[in-house]
Amino acid sequence: MGEFKDQVIMVTGGGSGIGKACAVLFGQERAAVVVLDWDEDSAKITVREIEAEGGTGLAIKTDVGDAQQVKTSVAKTAERFGKIDILFANAGVQEIKPIDSTTDEEWERVISANLRGTFLCCREVVPLMRRRRSGSIIIASSGHAFQSYAGYAVYAASKGGQLAMMRAMAIDCAKDGIRVNCVIPGATETKLIRAHFENNPEEKVRLLSKIPMGRLATPEDIARSVRMLASKDAAYITGTSLAVDGGLLAQG
Repeated sequence: MGEFKDQVIMVTGGGSGIGKACAVLFGQERAAVVVLDWDEDSAKITVREIEAEGGTGLAIKTDVGDAQQVKTSVAKTAERFGKIDILFANAGVQEIKPIDSTTDEEWERVISANLRGTFLCCREVVPLMRRRRSGSIIIASSGHAFQSYAGYAVYAASKGGQLAMMRAMAIDCAKDGIRVNCVIPGATETKLIRAHFENNPEEKVRLLSKIPMGRLATPEDIARSVRMLASKDAAYITGTSLAVDGGLLAQG
């Protein structure tokens, strides 16, 4: 519990799913947790859970695809806590459609939340970390950055872009003591995937048959991996990706 005490972690998309699990875990570790989410009520619920266990939290309504909102949220965090030690860039949306039926608006929505949002958050946080010559950035990418299925062209493009950006950022930031990595969650029991499986029950059966460990990840599985990448145990790890997927990518 001691390692993250008094550190400050910003979690985007922290109102639900993987982001919420990560925010709660770091709250239990006694880090100060800043929860960014476009749904302010969800962000506040996460913070209340953290505070109920004796932790410290701050909820800020933020659309990560909006440059001014991101800038304001980082400034509020710096004003309240004076620093940001860890960024978990997790916010994202998904659109499952063939490329030829994807509208401009759907493309913009996915790229804005997933790729632009990651860029904007990193751009604002890096200078704070650079001044302290330390920091850890973990980006939630996806197995779709490596291999994909029909209908995921836009989502895969956004996630592949995150992976490529992470590698270049890691090189840029290494001299400043800032580590940048990606976590690659497998299929995870979240509201998003449950809604998808309700409409496509056969896909859940097909997916589980491809996962060597035979189950979906829990949000807590992913959160513990983010914790590891942010910890001193990962002090010499930067510019890489960690698949937390029960063997799905290995299976192919």
